[in-house]
Amino acid sequence: MLAGFATHWGIENRLHWVKDVIFGEDAAPFNNYNAATNWSILRTIAINLARKGGYDSLTKAERFLAHDIDKLFLLLE
Repeated sequence: MLAGFATHWGIENRLHWVKDVIFGEDAAPFNNYNAATNWSILRTIAINLARKGGYDSLTKAERFLAHDIDKLFLLLE
């Protein structure tokens, strides 16, 4: 029981909180369910690529990668 609880909060803190606070997912102005779903998937991909690239802080990753397309594409390799 306790392991499941810890897993839940790990997901909440490492994914949902980041998507809401860093990327503003809850405030996104989508009226269409498919659009909201697709953007959520893209945000998850961006988070995973940044973490795979060695960024623990998504805020720092956003700052470093937002204006450097070459570094951004290196994450796809």
